[in-house]
Amino acid sequence: MMKEYDVAIIGAGSAGLTARTEVAKLTDNYVVIDGGILGTTCARVGCMPSKALIHVADTFHKQQLFGPYGIQSSGPLTIDTRIVMAHVRGLRDRFAGGVVRGMDGWKDRFIPKKARFLDANTLDLGDEQIRARQIVIASGSKPFMPEAWKKFSRFFIDTDDFFEMDILPRRMAVMGMGPIGLELGQALSRLGIELTAFMRRKAMGGLSDPKLQSYAYDCFSKEMSLEIGSVEIQGESDQELTLGCNGKSWTVDRVLLALGRRPEVRELGLSILGLNLDDRGLPPVDPATMQVGDLPVFMAGDVNGLRPILHEAADQGRIAGFNAASAACAESGKPGRFQQRAGLRITFSSPNICVAGIPHGDLIKAGIDFITGETRYEHQGRAMIMGQNKGRIHIYGSREAGRLLGAELVAPAGEHMAHLLAWAIAAGMSADQVLSMPFYHPVLEEALRTALRAIAKQAHTPKSPFEFSRFENALTE
Repeated sequence: MMKEYDVAIIGAGSAGLTARTEVAKLTDNYVVIDGGILGTTCARVGCMPSKALIHVADTFHKQQLFGPYGIQSSGPLTIDTRIVMAHVRGLRDRFAGGVVRGMDGWKDRFIPKKARFLDANTLDLGDEQIRARQIVIASGSKPFMPEAWKKFSRFFIDTDDFFEMDILPRRMAVMGMGPIGLELGQALSRLGIELTAFMRRKAMGGLSDPKLQSYAYDCFSKEMSLEIGSVEIQGESDQELTLGCNGKSWTVDRVLLALGRRPEVRELGLSILGLNLDDRGLPPVDPATMQVGDLPVFMAGDVNGLRPILHEAADQGRIAGFNAASAACAESGKPGRFQQRAGLRITFSSPNICVAGIPHGDLIKAGIDFITGETRYEHQGRAMIMGQNKGRIHIYGSREAGRLLGAELVAPAGEHMAHLLAWAIAAGMSADQVLSMPFYHPVLEEALRTALRAIAKQAHTPKSPFEFSRFENALTE
């Protein structure tokens, strides 16, 4: 007889694992199906190993400050990339191994197979079929490679394969300057790799503010070779690939593909569900419920193409798992609707690139009337002391009351300031209200105050500065 479950979850990545946690609160009659490598994209090939490599590269790069700081040595430091990559893999294996060990408590509900839909409640696992009252799709994503380049695939390395390299090549190209391309490209350059990065337009790390796009391009082009335009493959030999762009050519040993990831839906057979699929092969997904159309199917994490970031994937997994389990076990009516957290995206370049709340481009598209407060880091005291006085911060606020809407940053330690701004945006705070909080001296966070004051000054709010009102009230009590 065909096995029947309350909930079946396809995928054991970040979204699938958090969905399982929610499902397990309501039923033991569930199954998780994954025929790939376990350990999550973040731990195996994404967030964690990339940060390990970046940390090594940034540490090595600090020797450029030794001379001005008076730190003497007999000669320049050298790097052994074989040891570097072994170190990164060692940490990677520890992180991914922790994820896998966390599955021990429910491994009797795990099926290491691939799944394909036969209908909205039935899955084909190859040598068996199962039925589930509700199904969660959390099959993740895969790196993208243009079809025309596949015949040269032996020269290309995607982010799923990059950390398996025993030693880094002497000459490399990076295709794409989104968050992954920028992070790894800068790290490779700082490790002494002869590197050229190619990009279609002057936008890096997810920035949408045109002024910050130009600033970031100018900033990073001082450290590594950047080229804007379409790339063509001009030729190959046994060990080398020749690339062309804008009338120039480069010969490299390997090319790192960082053109983004695509939802992994090719083998799921989603067309059988009877819904219109978009050009990525994806069905319509309600971002508040994770439900696919009006079917007993939910879609969470990178696979739905909505917000492919780990904490977002985990949130979506919880929503999908909760709604699937509730529908299967409680026979509730409509699925619960959940509000997404304030946006937060961080590129761990140096300086960091961050987006908090609503990006500049989305504010423009929505026709929202907003004002901008700006900070520059060239003369910021703490940044100068640290030798990191490069950066810009743009904070966007409503013109009527100065309520914070979003921010885009190119800044040292921007990861921390982006968190503060995202929290303030989520709390619905105005620039004046944030200014009422303490700012210590000397810290990088002081730079936020300059941008916040610019918003408060432009907003249609009372002229008396709110940032002093709490102090004044305390004196009168």
